[in-house]
Amino acid sequence: MTGLRTFDILDPAFKADPYSRYARLREDEPAARVVLPDGREAWLLTRYADVSAVLMDRDRFSTRSFLGQIDEGPELPPHVRGVYMLFNEIMLGKDPPEHTRLRKLVQKAFTARLVEGLRPNVQRLADRLLDAVEERAAATGERTMDVIADYAFPIPVTIIMDLLGVPEERRADIRRWSTALAAFDGSLELAERIAPEVDMFIDYLRELTAQKRRDPADDLISALVHVEEDGDRLSEDDLLAMVYVLIFAGHETTLHLIGNGTLALLTHPGQPELLRRDPGLLRGAVEELLRFDPSVEVPRARVALADVELAGVTIRRGDVVLVSIASANRDPRAIPGGDTLDVTRAGSHHLTFGKGIHVCVGAPLARVEGQVAFETLLRRMPDLALAVDPAELTYRPGGIFLRGLSALPVTF
Repeated sequence: MTGLRTFDILDPAFKADPYSRYARLREDEPAARVVLPDGREAWLLTRYADVSAVLMDRDRFSTRSFLGQIDEGPELPPHVRGVYMLFNEIMLGKDPPEHTRLRKLVQKAFTARLVEGLRPNVQRLADRLLDAVEERAAATGERTMDVIADYAFPIPVTIIMDLLGVPEERRADIRRWSTALAAFDGSLELAERIAPEVDMFIDYLRELTAQKRRDPADDLISALVHVEEDGDRLSEDDLLAMVYVLIFAGHETTLHLIGNGTLALLTHPGQPELLRRDPGLLRGAVEELLRFDPSVEVPRARVALADVELAGVTIRRGDVVLVSIASANRDPRAIPGGDTLDVTRAGSHHLTFGKGIHVCVGAPLARVEGQVAFETLLRRMPDLALAVDPAELTYRPGGIFLRGLSALPVTF
């Protein structure tokens, strides 16, 4: 594939407001050309039907051969292999039958009953965090908070660390390592920069899983170490990648759900009051917030396994394909009035958690955390308001994948 770059998907101005550009692309260029951070060209699909088709088509689109293949193509420098190993060994980077095997094993340990049982823990944590904010305000006289640092980040990171059984004294290290990985864009340049942090992360994960193997506890890592299905178990690399993705996805995406969702509510007058008056709307409202400004803007890229006609173009075998969930979720062909936030919207069929075999295994946990976080925040801080002009807000580096605020200052 040759051609000029349509736009820079990593441009901070685009990250700050991608939706107007996506609207134009859906109408004028639903299969646009972009350049990836590693220099390769790719297709970017923006219409709901095309995005959904790629997510569902496991026969013609693979998630496996995307980021710095270890067993294909040019050999990677030894000092960055750990970075790519984590990204290539995760379940999202596998096709059937390997993906089927891994998902069956993790779902046997990560059950719906386990997740729903965490709801009281999430509620206690949300209340404790807001208690601390109130105490600080009483001491200083300043009724302000940063929703990201004071609330949105601690909820999911604490819950997933507790669930996995990560010792308290190592959690700050894991947060630092995970933050480094969150910005990874697939390029060798960034891989080299974050490789020392990733190597420390991998070494610690090996140490932790070995400890759980010797001395299992009542936590998810112990369950994953010992889970078995038809005589099959997770290999060491499978286990490391699974723990990594649970740590990463278990807090990064929910952090941005709470942050992006709070911003959406505060910039749409009347919507928070609807939820305060009718708490029964909350579950549907969380789905609407997931749809309106998703944490995962563009999921893991696919590689075409055959020539495919899609969105008016021919995608050739071997072409890299990106799909924009953020754009698809607002496509008026599938979701009328998609650019409008409506917490009373019924039956939203958003693609935020993906579709098909790679639908997010942690979606139930994100929903529980989101429901508790928004209900508690709106109930306890009824006069919550932005402390700055929305134009002053900035977004964290998240490569081509994530979209989330660096900070969200509010008054209450």
